[in-house]
Amino acid sequence: MMDTGFIHHYFPHIFGYLSFIANSLFIFICLKCTRRSMGAYKYMLVMFGIFDMCYSTVDMVVSMGSHSEGNTFCLFISDGPFFNQVEAGFTALCIRCMFFSLSYGVLEVHFIYRYIALIKPYYLQIFTNPKWIIVIILGVFTQGGIWFCSVFIFLKGDDEMRSYLAEPIRRTYGVDVYKIAILGSTYWGASTELIVRTSIGILIITVISCFTIIFCIWVGWTIHKKLGVVQMSVNTKKMHRNLLRSLAVQTFIPFVISYLPCTLTWTVPLLHIDSKTLNNYAAMAVSIFPFIDPIAIILLLPEYRNALFNLICFWRIKDRVGPEASSQQQKGSSMGMI
Repeated sequence: MMDTGFIHHYFPHIFGYLSFIANSLFIFICLKCTRRSMGAYKYMLVMFGIFDMCYSTVDMVVSMGSHSEGNTFCLFISDGPFFNQVEAGFTALCIRCMFFSLSYGVLEVHFIYRYIALIKPYYLQIFTNPKWIIVIILGVFTQGGIWFCSVFIFLKGDDEMRSYLAEPIRRTYGVDVYKIAILGSTYWGASTELIVRTSIGILIITVISCFTIIFCIWVGWTIHKKLGVVQMSVNTKKMHRNLLRSLAVQTFIPFVISYLPCTLTWTVPLLHIDSKTLNNYAAMAVSIFPFIDPIAIILLLPEYRNALFNLICFWRIKDRVGPEASSQQQKGSSMGMI
C-alpha cells in the first residue's frame, strides 16, 4: 500500500458506500413514485443509478492515485488487490479510466431521450425496442472502448517514463515505480516516440471529453428554445423544464468534479507546473460524483423530492406511533387486569 495519506485512502470507500445508499434510495423512488407519463424514462434513470453503483464499485476496488512532476504526469494503483501487480494492475487502471468515459456516454443518452421526447416523440419507441436498446448500450460501450484503447495503447508507462518518475515516486510514496501499474504522458524533454505516443492518447481522450460537453450543451439549449414555442399543457411543459434542469445539473456535476480536475492533471505538465501530490485530490473528487448525482436528481425533481420527504415523514410517524401504540396496549392491559 502506498502512503498517499489518510484522506486519499478512505475517501473513495466512504463515498462508495454513500453512493450505494443514495442510489438504492434513488432506484426505489424511481420504481415506486414515477408517474406513468414519464414512460420508459424512469427505467433509464434506474439504469443510471445502477451504473453509478458499478462506478463506485470499480473506484473502490481499483484505488487510484495521481502525481505530476517535471515533464510527466501519471496515474497509478495506490492500494487494493491490484497493487504490486504491474500487468493486471495496468489493465484494471485502464478499466477504471474507461468508466470515466462511460459516465459521459450514459449522460449523452439521457439528453438524446429528452430531445426526442420533446421534438420527435414518434421516435420514442426505440427506447422500448430491445433491438434499439442493445444498439444504444453498444454505442455507450463503444465510446468507453475507444477511451480504454487510447489509454491502453498510448499511455502505458514504459521504462523511459518510469525513469523520469522513479525518484519522485520513491521520495513521495516510498515505493519502486517499476513494481507498480502506471500510465501517463510525457510532453517534453523525452524521446520523440514517447512524446508523440502519449500525446496522441491525451488528444483522443480530450476530444471525447470536449465532444460530450459541447453535445450536451447544444442539445440542452435546443430543448430550452423548443420549450419556449411548443404548444403543450402547463403541467407537461413544467415536467420537461424540471427534467431539463435535472440534466443540466447532471452535466454540471461531472464537469466540475470530474472533467476539470482530471483535465488539469494531464495539462499542467505542459506549463512546467509541479502539482505533485495535489493530483490526488482530482482522483478523490471523481469518487464523489456517483453519490452526489442521484441526490441532485431527487432534490431537483419535485415528484422525487416529495417522495423522499414522504418517506422521511413516514419513518418519523412510524417511530412516533410505535411507542404510543405500545403504551396504549400496556395501558389497556392494565385496565383489563383491574
